[in-house]
Amino acid sequence: MRRTTTVILLAAGLALAGCSSSASSSTTPGPAQKLADLDGDVRPVDQYQKALDAWATRCSEGPEQLAGYAYATVEDLQKHGVTDETEYSALVHLKDAVPAGTKTKCEDIAASYLVLRENGKS
Repeated sequence: MRRTTTVILLAAGLALAGCSSSASSSTTPGPAQKLADLDGDVRPVDQYQKALDAWATRCSEGPEQLAGYAYATVEDLQKHGVTDETEYSALVHLKDAVPAGTKTKCEDIAASYLVLRENGKS
């Protein structure tokens, strides 16, 4: 579990850093837009934003970190042969893993989800 948590932390810190366009722009895309841009799923950004906002109310981390966890989850699962997860589905599954009305460290939730998926239990 510690290895997976370390992977998530490293990936979350780096995952969304290179996602912005190299073209000069006055506005930097937010975490929901970055996830939508990375995802092969063709969903409107507002769906990512709604899921990210709902998850953020349950977590001690901010939206940028949470988006990084979703991205890192997909990347790590793909490295382990799990290919049925998208950035959006990971975001929704991670959000749903935390009961509404609670506040927790969602890094731990993301690490647990990875372990369960890698072992074929979710």
